[in-house]
Amino acid sequence: MPDQPGSTAQADVVNKGESMKASQPMNGNLLGILGGIIISTDSIFIRMMQIENSWTIIALRGFFMWGACLLVWLLWRSSRSVLGVPWINKSNLLPAVLFCLSSACFINALNRGNVATVLVIIASTPFISALILRIFFHTRVERSVMLAALAGMAGVVIVMSGKEVNDNMLANVFALATAVTMALAFIFTSKVAGGSVGLPSLGGLLASLVVLLFAGGEVWQEASHLTTEQYGWVITEGILIMPLAMGLIALSTRYVSAANAGLFLLLETALAPLWIALFLNEMPSPQAVTGGVIIIAAVVAQSLYARQRAKKTA
Repeated sequence: MPDQPGSTAQADVVNKGESMKASQPMNGNLLGILGGIIISTDSIFIRMMQIENSWTIIALRGFFMWGACLLVWLLWRSSRSVLGVPWINKSNLLPAVLFCLSSACFINALNRGNVATVLVIIASTPFISALILRIFFHTRVERSVMLAALAGMAGVVIVMSGKEVNDNMLANVFALATAVTMALAFIFTSKVAGGSVGLPSLGGLLASLVVLLFAGGEVWQEASHLTTEQYGWVITEGILIMPLAMGLIALSTRYVSAANAGLFLLLETALAPLWIALFLNEMPSPQAVTGGVIIIAAVVAQSLYARQRAKKTA
């Protein structure tokens, strides 16, 4: 008996839906990897700014991030579905606050402790995400993601193994707080009903307001003495690098788990020495090269695995 036209059309819809669902992990990995590559250039821009006070960078960057988000929202109407609203509401309040806290904790960790130890602790973000998802949300995280996270963390340890370590307990606490708040930010970003790309920019704005509240005089004094060239680097990083990079990683949580999204942040540790070597002529250490290769291999392998799995289920 030949298929009825209605049943054929219905089957096509079902097949199309299954195909789209199967391709979601691959799309999420591509978005996250692109975001990770972009954010890995952040260290170059910060070096070129030559601004001593980290709080000044946070304050200025946050305002520029939010300004870029607002401008795109106003001028490009079709972007609003993925961008979200450029103001705080009941739906986006929690992830915006968490992005704000993670930024503040990260700066405090770097200001108080050893960079090597701080980055190794923050590399635990994917594991913390998986733990929170498992215990509080009863969500199972794929074994391949956990293996990639373990390999990525090992890569970070190798990258930083050549650096002098001088632990500071308070710095380590701030680093752990950074990992926890970033993990929670990705988890709750995936649960926002509207667009999520603008959430890191909202968090940046909140961080700026907090900095100005507690250190406004010092920040304004330094900001008033910055050169045009310094402002050029700050503006470029604020309106382009950070909103685009963090926005893409935030968007990836629509398609992959928060633990998977945490992997993309490790690309900054892997690729930053490469950009510094290319643009500042500072050759990376053998440990940086070895660890970077391991991190990149872990993230790429996880993405290829997701693609292969998507093909099998399509």
